[in-house]
Amino acid sequence: MAAGQVIRPNRTGAATRKRIVAAAVAVLAERGFSGFTLQAVADRAGVLFGSVTHHYGTRDGLIDAMLAAVLAGYRERFVSLAAAVRADESPIRALVTFLLDDAVDPETAGIFLELWAMATHQPAVAAAIHQLYDDAVDACIEALGLRPRSAGARRLRESLYVLGAMIEGTSALFASRDRSRPPWRAFRREAIDVLVPYLEVRLDAARGAEAAGGRNGPERNRRRGVSRPI
Repeated sequence: MAAGQVIRPNRTGAATRKRIVAAAVAVLAERGFSGFTLQAVADRAGVLFGSVTHHYGTRDGLIDAMLAAVLAGYRERFVSLAAAVRADESPIRALVTFLLDDAVDPETAGIFLELWAMATHQPAVAAAIHQLYDDAVDACIEALGLRPRSAGARRLRESLYVLGAMIEGTSALFASRDRSRPPWRAFRREAIDVLVPYLEVRLDAARGAEAAGGRNGPERNRRRGVSRPI
């Protein structure tokens, strides 16, 4: 490389990867597991088959990229939901409402129901989707202003998996139903009424534990002879 030469990012490659991932999401949602082939994704993205394999190698590699994009989207939404509430409000209601409505979105439900079906027989897909949920729980706790792996957030973390299980069941039971009819409206109302107070108790406890840990930390360090970093 010549002196002073500037290396520019390959924007064309990045745009192609983004288009391929978006096409993969659409193909999986619309055609299901049986129709989710690299050729179908290439056709949908308007690229050559070799372009898909060049960027992602195999179907498992493409699924990993899809899940990374899904996680990034949820992380961004969690942060925006938390930022949108007033200081005297809990973000839990907004979070629960968003996740319930998202669970019955045709694309969301189509993707996750198909992924879970694939996970039943494909360990690599199962591992990837389990990691997605672990990372999504971390992202949610971070958006709530807490440290995901702190001892104080343990019960909140466990409760968010309860929420996740209910969200998955929501997709299975209601995504394909007529949501203008009473069963969905009644379920949605009841789920919010049950989940919001339950999670708000966990969030308040986690915030209290983290605040107490912050207050007690300097004292513990003094007793141990640990100096606070400058």
